[in-house]
Amino acid sequence: MQLYLLRHGDAVDAYPDQHRQLSAYGRAQVQSIALRHRFESEAIEQVVSSPYTRAAETAEIFTQTVNLHHRIDWLDDLTPRGDLRAIEGFLQRTNAETVLMVTHLPLVGLLIDYLTGETGTRMGTANLVSLSMEFPAQGSALLNWVHYAN
Repeated sequence: MQLYLLRHGDAVDAYPDQHRQLSAYGRAQVQSIALRHRFESEAIEQVVSSPYTRAAETAEIFTQTVNLHHRIDWLDDLTPRGDLRAIEGFLQRTNAETVLMVTHLPLVGLLIDYLTGETGTRMGTANLVSLSMEFPAQGSALLNWVHYAN
């Protein structure tokens, strides 16, 4: 399995947290990272996002920019305090070989650490990570790269 993890772009301050929208800068960040990865993105079979507004906007901008026509699936466990084991279970059940997940801090760093067995992964806004694994399980993934938004 090839797993891409994308942290949402820069967002405006607002309350409640789940309704925060991307800033103009955040939209530009997502477009920039998507354009850098348009060729790799052709292989994406499934797009899954946190339902929070800034993540949903990030998923929509990314898929539109790279011309993906997949529907976006929503997973509550991709929210900031989501359940790592529930995400692991989701990945184990999917039939897709290449998945893009759009999520938040602190979850994205914790998820990378969980899947790779590493510690201390840091992710800025609109950063994209590539992981490879034979079977999605704790400690089974190889971190291929982390790309930072401009």
